[in-house]
Amino acid sequence: MDTKLIFFDIDGTIYDENKEIPKSTLVAIEKLKAAGHIVAIATGRAPYMFKEVIKATDIHTFISLNGQIVVNNDKVVGKYPLNKEELSQIVENAHQNNHPLVFFGEDDVYANVESNQDISESLGSLKMDYPKYQNTFYLHHPVYQALIFHTEDEDDKYDGLFESLKFYRWHTLSRDVVPNNRSKAEGIKELSHELGFKMDDVNAFGDGPNDIEMITEVGCGVAMGNAVDELKSICDFETKHVSEDGIYYACIKLGLINE
Repeated sequence: MDTKLIFFDIDGTIYDENKEIPKSTLVAIEKLKAAGHIVAIATGRAPYMFKEVIKATDIHTFISLNGQIVVNNDKVVGKYPLNKEELSQIVENAHQNNHPLVFFGEDDVYANVESNQDISESLGSLKMDYPKYQNTFYLHHPVYQALIFHTEDEDDKYDGLFESLKFYRWHTLSRDVVPNNRSKAEGIKELSHELGFKMDDVNAFGDGPNDIEMITEVGCGVAMGNAVDELKSICDFETKHVSEDGIYYACIKLGLINE
């Protein structure tokens, strides 16, 4: 069995719809490690948002914030903050459109409004508390990812207007704001180089729009049964739903572990 470097998204991949890890997923991860594979995480979440996942899986190599912070065995490999000038322009545009923002620093997260139902609903779906309020955080600290809160019919108020930034919709009310030249795939390339793997020897599991780059760039990209159609259309293997032992099923079918 050839050794692989294997990345798992969290929400909708490691986590089921209740933000819990299926027992079969934990078994699969343990079997992957026992077989000699290197297991890692690739998520849009900030590191302080998945401490419980790290504890449950004992995975300490990860790509967080969609590629903006890259860590190998608890050691930072790279950090890529947003362009402050363009972020300031987004803040100005968002203010004009009455759209709130949330800013992710390396160690904490802040909102630029004291209370907002869209923020509460969106982050509540991640079982995340409402962020602390600090409307000028982005001016004085590196921001590795922002969230902007608006519906799909207002995407055109931002799309294509920023040279160094792009957007991933992750909720009906919110989109990630990330560097245009960064993605989970870019983080995977860095870690693959760091760990001595060719991209052909990398597998990745995901379910959302922010997983498209990594699914297409790795040797074997796996879409969960609950993935968006766009991801299913370009993956190498479509597995079962996360809550139907999708990760374990794929690992067996792909020959990564034995029953």
